[in-house]
Amino acid sequence: MIQIQQLTRDFGSHRVLQGVALDAAPGERIALVGGNGAGKTTLLRILATYLPATSGYATVAGHDVFADSAAVRAALGYLPENAPLYADMRVTEYLKFRGRLRRMGRLHLRRRLHEVIQLCDLAPLRNARISSLSNGFRRRVCIADAILHDPPVLLFDDPLAACDPDQADKLAETLVSPEVCATRTLLFTTHSRELVQAIATRILFLDRGKIAADVPGTDCLRKASLPMMFAEWRAMAANGAGGAA
Repeated sequence: MIQIQQLTRDFGSHRVLQGVALDAAPGERIALVGGNGAGKTTLLRILATYLPATSGYATVAGHDVFADSAAVRAALGYLPENAPLYADMRVTEYLKFRGRLRRMGRLHLRRRLHEVIQLCDLAPLRNARISSLSNGFRRRVCIADAILHDPPVLLFDDPLAACDPDQADKLAETLVSPEVCATRTLLFTTHSRELVQAIATRILFLDRGKIAADVPGTDCLRKASLPMMFAEWRAMAANGAGGAA
């Protein structure tokens, strides 16, 4: 579902991504972790066609990210860290608007609208104005929007951003539900060890623009915190063992 080969991105003289490669299959839930400035958000923005790469190759659901951006966006559910919302709209009104922008058919949109509102626990708030929602429920609206058109690939940048602990737990349950990720490819960034532990089948550690480790999700159970994991993986990469599964 996602294929990346030797992807690089420069900002002026600074190389943010350095030869990134990835092959992600349907059903995988991949946590992209690393320190601030490691290149995580840049990678997602490139895959979502919002930012060009300097060099390299990438496909999403078989579509060339650089040559067929419209098809890529149709195959994606993209959740940026600071997703824009129309605060004066009501929840259902906003989701209908987003579905029409994607040219979803009337019956398809009606069916999917009902499904995502139930899945994201938005039914009691379906007629509420977005401006009245807490950060956690706004994030739920963003997730509902991202999966509304039933895309095969999801790119979520820090999906628990600004959520309190209770909302974070509930959102993690939503993200791991079969309705969201059973057959989809999910690539997400996070600073939360708990989220990685709860839903990741695979962990990629991005360090200074390079993938320093590619390990099973169960590796998260061995360390008490993500910084401890980062330190171990950075040492592995320095010794030439990075990328071992």
